[in-house]
Order: sequence, then C-alpha cells, then structure tokens
Amino acid sequence: MSGFWRREDGNVAIEGLLGGVLLLGWFMAAYEFYDAFRIKARISSASYTMADLVSRQKAAIGPTYIDGTKRLFDQFVGIRATDRSWLRITLISCPATPEDMQSCDGVSKPMRLDQSHATGGHVALTQETLDARAHRIPMMAAGDSAVVLETVYTYLPVFGIGDRDLSLGGSVPIAAGLTSRLTFHEFIVTRPRGPRTVWNADH
Repeated sequence: MSGFWRREDGNVAIEGLLGGVLLLGWFMAAYEFYDAFRIKARISSASYTMADLVSRQKAAIGPTYIDGTKRLFDQFVGIRATDRSWLRITLISCPATPEDMQSCDGVSKPMRLDQSHATGGHVALTQETLDARAHRIPMMAAGDSAVVLETVYTYLPVFGIGDRDLSLGGSVPIAAGLTSRLTFHEFIVTRPRGPRTVWNADH
C-alpha cells in the first residue's frame, strides 16, 4: 500500500488531460485573433475600394446609391449578416468667396458639411460631429471638396470565449480571447477624381 502512494506514473494521464485542455484553449484564442485580423484587413481593403469608387462617380449620388454601395461592400467583405455592418457617406467642402480664400484647417476655418447619409437607419453626420473629427481630415484648399466614407462592422468571434469570464479564485474574473463588443471602424477622406461629387436625393 505504501508503494502505491509513492508511485507517480499515474499522474501522466491527468497532466496530459490538463495540458490538452490548455493547448486547445490557446488554439481557439489564437484562431479568433487570426480571424479578426483577417476580417479587419478585408474591411479596410473594401472600404478604400468603395471610397475610390465614389470619388470616380461622375453622376449625382443619393440615398439609393449609398444603399447600393453598402450592399457592394458586404459582398466584397463576404458579410452574410448584413445587419452587423453599416456605411455612411458625407460630402464636405471648403467655402470660398472673393473675400475669404483661406484654407480649411478645421480650427481657424472649419470644413462645411454639404450632405450626409447613413445606411440601416443610423444617424447622418452633422456639422457638430464633423467639427469634432476635423483633426482626421487633411487641410482643404478654398473651394475644394471631398468625400468622407465611414464603414462600421461588429465582429462576432467564432468561439466567443472572450465573453466567458474565468475565475481562478480571485475577486477579479479573467477574460481570454475576443469579446462580441469588438467593432471595426474605417474613416476615409477622398478627393473627387474628376468633377465635384454632387448630391441628388432621388438617386
């Protein structure tokens, strides 16, 4: 009996089981991070493609055009749950008069919001929110115009292990992996490639 208690070879199965569980958890977390970066790269690429597409548009754009751009964005990224993404396009300009030919830097002279539309019932950009984001917009010459394209996507991790808190006996739970509150947001400013982008509510 005393020899049974001194033997340690039986611990191998238990250690292997615990190690296997930890290794499996590590692989799950690593795959979630890989998948999140993969989706983020595709969203970034698709967002710049959509911004370039709008900047080359010679005809007027409007709510219908922007809704179609959002559907095209979803197809590029491969988004099936279309309610997890939305897109907003805003036309801005730098006012110019014979008396005022100063460039718009967002501080001494703000950019002017001409039109804005967001898909999925989300709020359009306002002059106040545009002024708050002026630091993200390059300086514009007087009389110049630009298109601001924003895309937002809510990422849902494959396994969702980040939403399950792990307690190791302490008072503060530990979270591992990504949570379902992860959101990817792109903010792209593009000058028109040709004529100035114009707005038509019927388009």
